[in-house]
Formats: sequence, structure tokens, C-alpha cells
Amino acid sequence: MFRLHRGSGDFLFHVTDSQGLPHLLLTVYACRADRFHSPATVKAYLRHLLAFFSWAGQDETVKRQHWDLLGNSSQVRAVLEHFLTTQLHCTLFFGRDLSGGDIRKVQVTWGKAHRINHLLAALRSFYQLLISMQLYPHLHPLDSPHAQNMIAEIRQQHLDDFVRINQRPPMPSDSGIDHWRPLRLTSSYYRIKDNQWIPEYLDDPELMGHVLASGEQGGWNLQDIALVRILFDTGCRIHEACALTMHDWKVSGFRNMFMSLSKGSRGKRVKNIIITDKTLKVLLRYIRNDRPELLPYINGRSALPPENVHRLPLFCTKRGHPLTPDNFRRYRWTPVLAVAGLKIRMHQVRHWFVTMALNEIHRSAVSEADLLQKRSALQVLMGWRSDMLPAYDQARQRNDLPLLASAIHTYIEDKQLEAQAACGVPDDKESQGSLMLKEMFEGRNYER
Repeated sequence: MFRLHRGSGDFLFHVTDSQGLPHLLLTVYACRADRFHSPATVKAYLRHLLAFFSWAGQDETVKRQHWDLLGNSSQVRAVLEHFLTTQLHCTLFFGRDLSGGDIRKVQVTWGKAHRINHLLAALRSFYQLLISMQLYPHLHPLDSPHAQNMIAEIRQQHLDDFVRINQRPPMPSDSGIDHWRPLRLTSSYYRIKDNQWIPEYLDDPELMGHVLASGEQGGWNLQDIALVRILFDTGCRIHEACALTMHDWKVSGFRNMFMSLSKGSRGKRVKNIIITDKTLKVLLRYIRNDRPELLPYINGRSALPPENVHRLPLFCTKRGHPLTPDNFRRYRWTPVLAVAGLKIRMHQVRHWFVTMALNEIHRSAVSEADLLQKRSALQVLMGWRSDMLPAYDQARQRNDLPLLASAIHTYIEDKQLEAQAACGVPDDKESQGSLMLKEMFEGRNYER
């Protein structure tokens, strides 16, 4: 088994192989990947890489074929395709990319596609870093080399067309002036078929009440309740809520708004999250009872220390360490809700919030322009870098399909009853026309 160990100095991590010997390239990745990814992403990628390398080191077919994950692109692809087909039970299809080169389409037969997505992303990141450091002399095994040049040409043509029409380069997307974005094209050699993400549709206004009631019965303290209420009030991700600090709260004068990091912001506070007055009262009560050392900052008696010196997290463990999503999920959320019989993941709260928001937006919109404006505001509130609302619209439509089918069935039945009433024929009796046809056919059979 490949294992990750804590180190010191320039190499904060060490990776050892199944024999306990250091693995240089995985160690380099563990120590240098944070230049390109957030710490949480590096941790997730390493988990997939270590599991994949451990499996490859023990698989008999890989040993017999002398395939090497540090060999050329063909060897790496052979190991990966063997893993996808035998361990994840995927089906591989031949395909063509933009340049006409070969690619592989991965069909997930059972299981979850996100595991394959994460593995492919981890391998792509691993080999990309090694290539950039000149530690892997071969072509990227997860890239189609011919497609990269064509994609660069298409993107340049897209930019040139904008400049030719507007006589200027496009403004940054944050300015709101231009809706132009660089084309998102991929040069991936492996592509998952039917990999359309559809969010979960949770249309239960009482869900928040059920969860909070279960938490109070299960022994949640004020910190737990405050954190859960923030999740329901804002639809933020659990790691965004756990990372909140006094500095994030100070922007509103310790009232109803926080600055928060977002997915992919690499620790930068890039969006606002807004809580209700009830949640604010719970949060203040939690600080008075459990974190009195923070009261002088709220009352203005003491100034907050510089942010780069001490960030003063809002939520902590019993030992005073910053609360992590895994800690809260494992010891506070899952056990309590399991006892109450509620099978709800914390990220589902985000889907619930968006569902409730869309229901209210569509209910209160007075015109098409008002609807578009409110939907755009929701996108900003959620901190989405791309428009996720069409995916939620599709989930909403799927949820409404039974109601639509029921309405269609009712309409058909009503029309049938109207037609029968107009003809004056009971439903359980044959019509005059059918009786005449029966007599005609019976007469023909008798003559024969």
C-alpha cells in the first residue's frame, strides 16, 4: 500500500510505496501541487492517486504485462483502461476528437461517475505537474496532443472575432460589460459519456424544521445549531461555513452578513452570505455562552488582530482548533440525523436552498424581465462562476413530470367522458355502429 507521511523542511509530506520505500514523484506532487490547487483538492487528489498506485502495484495483469505508471503514454493508458473495465466495471468506446484523433469514451455501467471524474482529474494534475517540472519525459497520457493545437486556434479565432466586431478586446467577466467568455473545450483523451450533472430537487419547506428539531433532541449545542442555521439560511457549502472568521463578520458590523470564500477561490473572500435575524440571535447567544473571549471585538472594546496574524475562527472544536467539515460531519451531523431517521447529506441543504429560492422567484416575478433579473441575482448570491440555473431547471422539470402526466391523464379522461355523453352511449355498452359491423361479418360467415 502507498502511504502518505508527514515530513518537515522543504518536503512537508513523504509518500512511501508498498515496500516502505520513498516514492520520489508522488512525494514531489504531494509537496508542490498546492501551487495549482487548494489544500482540500490536493488532499482529495492524493487519496485517489495513492489508491490507484497501490492497486497497480498489486494487480497480476499489470505485473505480467510490465506496465508502468511512470512509463510512456501507452503504458499508462493500458493500466488505466484495465482499472476502469475490471475494477469500476466501465465500458470503453472508441471516439474522435476535434482533430479527428482517437479518444476513449467511458460509459459508467453502475456506480457513480464522480469517482471516475475525480480519478481522471487527479491523474491529469499529477502528470501535468511532472511534465512542467521536466520529471516525466513523455506526452501527457490523458491528453490528445493533436486536439490541443486545434483548440488553441479555435479560441484565438473566437477572440479575434470579438475584437473585429467591437474594435477592442473583451472586458473582464467581473465588469459585467461583456458577456464574452473564452470557449471551454477539452483535449481529454478519456471522456465520460452522459456525464450531465443534475442537482437534487428538494421541495420540502419543512426540511429545516425537521433537521433542527432532530438536532435539539440529539444534543446539538449552540455552535452546532448556529452552523446548521447558516447552512439553511445561505445555501453555502459546509467548508465555506466552517471557514468563517471574525474578520469575515466584521464587514457588516457583526450583523447579518459575512464575506465568504467560494469554491475555487483559493481562500479569498469573494462573495457575501446573508443570515436571518433568528440565526443572528442564535450566533450571538453562542458567542456569549461558549466563546466569551470574542465579545470584546463585537462590543468594540478591542480591535481585531491583523488577519495575517490570527484569523479568529467562529467555530472551533473542544480543544480550540478550527472546526473542519469532516469533524462536524462525522461527529455532529451524521450520528444525530441517523438516529432521527433522516438520510440527508449536508450538501443537499444547498440544493434545498436553491429549490426554495427558485420557487419564490417564479412565484413573485411580475414580468419576464423581473424573472431574469432575480435569477441573475441568485447566481451572484450563490457565487457560481458559470450559470448553474439551467441544471436546476431541468431537475425542476423532472420533478414536475408526474404532475404533468397526471394532468394529461385527467384531460384525456374528461374528453372521453364528454365524447360518450355527446353520443349518449354508456361506457359499458357497444355502440350502434359496432353492432352493425358485427351483424355484417356474422352474415358473411353464414353465407360461406
